[in-house]
Amino acid sequence: MRRLISAIIILCSSVFAVNAHVNKEIIAPSICPEPVSSKVSPTEYVPLSKIDLYCPDDNAPMWAKRHLTEWYGKLAPEIIPALGGKKWGKDGEYQMEINQRGITIRAGSLQGVRYALYSLRQLAIPARGTYRTAGWIVPVSSIQDAPSLAFRGIHICWFHETEPWEVERLVRLAAYYKLNYAVIEPWGSFKSDVAPWYGWPDGTMTKAEIARIKAIADDLGITLIPQINVFGHATMARGADGKHAGLDFFPEFQPLFEPYGGWNWCLSNPKTRELLQDLIAELHEAFGNPPYFHIGGDEAEPPSCPECIKHPYSELFLNHIKALSETIVSRGAKPMMWHDMLLQRGDPRWKGFYANGTEDTAAGFLKFPRDIVICDWYYGGAHDEYPTLDYFRSLGFPVLTCPWDNREGIKAQAHRAHEAKMDGVLGTLWHHYFGGSLTMIYPTLANAAWKANPSYKDVRAYTFYNHLRQVGWDMGVSDPRHTGTYYDEIPPEPFLNN
Repeated sequence: MRRLISAIIILCSSVFAVNAHVNKEIIAPSICPEPVSSKVSPTEYVPLSKIDLYCPDDNAPMWAKRHLTEWYGKLAPEIIPALGGKKWGKDGEYQMEINQRGITIRAGSLQGVRYALYSLRQLAIPARGTYRTAGWIVPVSSIQDAPSLAFRGIHICWFHETEPWEVERLVRLAAYYKLNYAVIEPWGSFKSDVAPWYGWPDGTMTKAEIARIKAIADDLGITLIPQINVFGHATMARGADGKHAGLDFFPEFQPLFEPYGGWNWCLSNPKTRELLQDLIAELHEAFGNPPYFHIGGDEAEPPSCPECIKHPYSELFLNHIKALSETIVSRGAKPMMWHDMLLQRGDPRWKGFYANGTEDTAAGFLKFPRDIVICDWYYGGAHDEYPTLDYFRSLGFPVLTCPWDNREGIKAQAHRAHEAKMDGVLGTLWHHYFGGSLTMIYPTLANAAWKANPSYKDVRAYTFYNHLRQVGWDMGVSDPRHTGTYYDEIPPEPFLNN
């Protein structure tokens, strides 16, 4: 009898172990970024047939119908505008119930409807058992969701070799992941009318392309922010390249820049400020006069110009930034600036963090107007404390924390932003448009910026690839080099281990 009981226990244990193993391997439906509160069934699905929509914005039903038709064609669910919608909650907050009676979405604004439908699209799959898609199904779910941080952004560089479709894809993906801002930095790519010499001849960032991508961004619920570097990085090229987007072909404009490389703008030349004010106005207008404008300001060099050296550089720096900030504020926007030149190199308070400034720039900064948004960038791993963030906040500045290509760093910095009730997170992408970096940065940043304590369990490569594919469908992509995370199936050697 004992042997029989033991055998039964062993058999039951084996069956349980197999079932447990199978359950662990199930790929459950997921949403990126992870909702604040959600219950999503991995097995119980219902048809995607109709949506009862509660929203006080009269544009919401039309927006929903247009995009559902774009995504699902003739199989798109019916939108039933319901009475009783009212303004409530945070911008972007929504509730969604999916059950046998259908789908109900409640949102206080169009942005909330957008976010609800982005979540719904991530959950929807084609009905099973057919050769071609004959319908769509969604898991039974109950979701309550709202953003924790007001500013959730991504910084994107537009290089002279960048094609517009690349920027469009990154902007679309950012909106799909519920980021609400994208800073666009031209690297010699902007085709300016004010200074047509200041850029590469093959630059693709035309005003027509800006307008086209901006229209897409506006529709999808993400605001584009232009950037121009007004201090260092004046070459609009990498320092290691030795290139200068203006002077390589137009040496007559050398007085506008510091001699010996032209890395900095010349701050003592009044024509420099006039030109930058005109460029700021031109770019701001091209981007539709958004509520922010980024002036760069990172990684500048000490002055080499004899006129700049004659003056107290702290005053030149202060007056330069103050004047350009006033230009931006006069246009109804807030200036944004990288942080590193505002901290003196070698100051023990910033050990382990980025401080590239001099005594002059650090002193001039203390007199900056407090409406400048400080973009504090840190690209390393996680820390328990972020003294630079605390320093800028203690001085009364609005502050964004800006991580890059480090998963644990993104998590920790965003956690600090939530914990300290900071203004938000501005993730950076730089040249990592492709490969493992892109696959990691976007979903990790989206989760980190959206929710105070996400589990990060849904940051999966295959989920990201599906979302990237959906963005490609929306763009009408037909070139295989414009899909996935590499141009070619076998990428260049340096990317193989990325």
